[in-house]
Amino acid sequence: MLRTLQRRGLFGLCAGLVALTCGCVPDDRKPVPGSDDPANTGYQIGVDETLLEEGRQAYATYCVGCHGEKGDGLGKAASVLHPKPRDLTTANFKFSSRRSGELPTDEDLFGTLTNGLTGTSMPPWKLLPVRERWALVHYIKTFSDKWQRYSPAPAIPIVEDPHAVDTDKSAAIRRGEIVYHGMAQCWTCHPAYVDEATINDYHEKLELPRREFFRENLHNSVSRLSSEDQLVYVPDFKRDRLRAGNEVRTLYRSISAGITGTAMPTWVDSIEIESEKADGLVTSRGDLWALAYFVHDLTTQRPAVYAEADIVVRDRRMNTGDPNWEPEQAKLEREAAGAGSDDEEEEEEEE
Repeated sequence: MLRTLQRRGLFGLCAGLVALTCGCVPDDRKPVPGSDDPANTGYQIGVDETLLEEGRQAYATYCVGCHGEKGDGLGKAASVLHPKPRDLTTANFKFSSRRSGELPTDEDLFGTLTNGLTGTSMPPWKLLPVRERWALVHYIKTFSDKWQRYSPAPAIPIVEDPHAVDTDKSAAIRRGEIVYHGMAQCWTCHPAYVDEATINDYHEKLELPRREFFRENLHNSVSRLSSEDQLVYVPDFKRDRLRAGNEVRTLYRSISAGITGTAMPTWVDSIEIESEKADGLVTSRGDLWALAYFVHDLTTQRPAVYAEADIVVRDRRMNTGDPNWEPEQAKLEREAAGAGSDDEEEEEEEE
C-alpha cells in the first residue's frame, strides 16, 4: 500500500512538471502581466541602485556631519574645521591622476576615502569594507551633474622613472633641486632651499636668464587663495606634512597633474623645454621624477614631533640618552626582587 502511494505521488509530481513545461498552468496560478519586472514587484533592484542606497546610508553615518546633507561642505561640524570640508557639489577634488580641473577617476576618489588626507579632518576609512567604500564613491558623485555632463578625461602620462634602478638616489635629488629652483621655480609659492646666488646658477644651467630680484621671505611659504576663496597654506616640505602623502609616486602624480583649485599647475604638459644651445631637451618629463625625489628628501628632514629623549611615559620622561635608564616600575620590581634575594641569603646564613 505504501509503495503504491509513493508511486502515485511521484507520478503526480512528474505530471505537474510536464504541465508547467507545456504552459498548462491554471488561470489562478498564472503571473500577473508585468510582474516579471523588478520595478513592479519590488523584490529585486539593480546593482547600481543597491550600491547607491548602500552609499547613501554610509554617507549619512560617516560623512554628513562634515560634508552636510546636500554635500555642500556645510555639515554641523564644518564651522570649527580648517581646512573646510570639501564641497562635493563642485566636483573639484584636489588630488587626482587627471590634469588640474578635470574630474578624478573612481579609483582616485576611492584612494582618498581609503587613505584620508593628512592634516585635515578627513580620516582614513580603511576599516570600512571595500564594497562600502565603493558605494560611497558612487553616492558622492550624485551631488554634482558634472559626472553626467562631462566624459572622463585622459590620465596624465606616467613616464618611466629614469632613477628607478639607482640604489643611490643622490643624483636624482640633486637634479630635482636644480629643476625645483630653476625651471619650475617652485619657490614662488613654496620656500627656496638655497640662496639667491645658487638659484641664478641653476638658471644658467637650464638656459634661463639670471634674476635681479626675488620675492620677500624667499625661504618661507606664501599663503594663497584657492578657487573657492579659502586660504591655502602652501607647505614647507621641511616642516609640514603633505595632504596626500609623501611617497615618491604620489608626489610624482601631484607634480605632474597639478592640484585642482590651487596655484599648483599641471607640469606634465609644460616641463619639456628644447635647448637653444644643443640638440635635445633642457628639461624633460623624466625630471618630474627628479622633482619628486627632491621633495621626498626634504620631507625626510622634517624634525620629529617629539625628540627621542622627550617621549613621556605617564608622568615620567624617558632619558633614552642614559644607557642605564629603565622605567620606574621595572626599577621598583628589580629592587624588590633584589631585596628578596638578600633576605633569602641572610636566612641561609642563620641556618
